[in-house]
Amino acid sequence: MANPIRYAPLAGLAVALVTAACTSPNEPPTPSGSAAPVPVTAAPLDVSRYLAAPCSGVPTELTAGLGVAEREDAHDTVLPGAGGQAQCRLSSGPHLTAAAEVRFYPTTRPLHLVTGPGSGVTTTSLDGYPAGEWVLSTGTDGSFTSCQMIVDIAQSQGIGILFNGRSGEPIATSCGKARQLAAGVIAPLRY
Repeated sequence: MANPIRYAPLAGLAVALVTAACTSPNEPPTPSGSAAPVPVTAAPLDVSRYLAAPCSGVPTELTAGLGVAEREDAHDTVLPGAGGQAQCRLSSGPHLTAAAEVRFYPTTRPLHLVTGPGSGVTTTSLDGYPAGEWVLSTGTDGSFTSCQMIVDIAQSQGIGILFNGRSGEPIATSCGKARQLAAGVIAPLRY
C-alpha cells in the first residue's frame, strides 16, 4: 500500500497556489515573474549517472542527519512534461515523522514548468543555480509541513527536492531542510 504522506503534497497543489513561500536569510527570494527559463550560468551538472539507482545520488549521512534515513528508488512521472524522471523516496520509517523525495530530471529543466504568475513558487538561487521554493503545506491544519526546492542545474537538467516535516515544525525549518538536501545532492555532482 502506498504511503499517503508521500503523495499528500501532490493533492495539495491547489493549496500551493495561495500559500506564501519561505525565504532564506542568505539568498532572499524574489516574487515569481515569467515562466521563461532563467539562464544557468554556473557550471552545468549531469544527473544521468543516478537514473538507474536514484538513491545512489543522495548522501546517506545527510539524510540520516535530517531524520529520513529509509530510502527507496522509484521511477514515476511526478512532473508532467518533464520527460523521464527518477526519484529517491526517503522517510523516517515506522511512526512516520518526516518524509522527503529527491527527483532527478535528466532531459528537462523543471523550474520553468512550475513558475509563473500565480504559481506560489518563489524564485531564488542555490549554489549559483536558478531555483524556486514552493510551500505546499504549512502544517497549521495538523498535517505535515511541506516545502519543495526545484533547481535547474544545466540547460536541460534539474532536480526537485520535497521535504515533509512533522506537524508543528516551522515551515522555515522544513524549507531549510529541503535547501540543505538540495545542496547535498548538488555537491557530489560537481566532481
